[in-house]
Amino acid sequence: YGSTENIWNKVIFDKIKNFRNKRILEIAPGYGRMTQFLSILASNLQIVDLNENCIEYTKSKLGHHVNSYFVNDGKSLPVGDNSQDLVFSYDSFVHMHQNVIEDYIKEIYRVLSSGGQGFIHHSDLYGGGDLSFKNIGGRSNMNCNMFNKLIHENGMIVLSQDPIIINPIVTDYITIFMKP
Repeated sequence: YGSTENIWNKVIFDKIKNFRNKRILEIAPGYGRMTQFLSILASNLQIVDLNENCIEYTKSKLGHHVNSYFVNDGKSLPVGDNSQDLVFSYDSFVHMHQNVIEDYIKEIYRVLSSGGQGFIHHSDLYGGGDLSFKNIGGRSNMNCNMFNKLIHENGMIVLSQDPIIINPIVTDYITIFMKP
């Protein structure tokens, strides 16, 4: 997809444009690659990352365009119950261990408002090693069926799953789901 702008424009924006002027939480933004676009879209944007350096860098880059910055433990979300309209993560869940993804999905259910949605970019690898760094591109051992099962087990509904072809041997997915 080339540049970050192309990914935003060709892959992401159409899927979340209805969340203009809504409350958005971004999980694991790294250095704010997508945060810069989310900050224009959201009425209230909060970001959370395990890595304090990522939070500090993004804060220096975007400042007051993000409402709240949090450093977390890598599996919980330090925001209130039913407080978010959209929980978003791009290019991070693809590298998380299965138990971390499970913890985050439980937390996403807790923080989403009724009718709120999740937008998660995740791997579609099954049969890889338990530790993602041993898999192709550091991908998590988490395929679409496993991800769907987690969503349903946590009381949410999968709305769509779209493939992202990374290269000839790696396909990831964007799963969009909703809390009823």
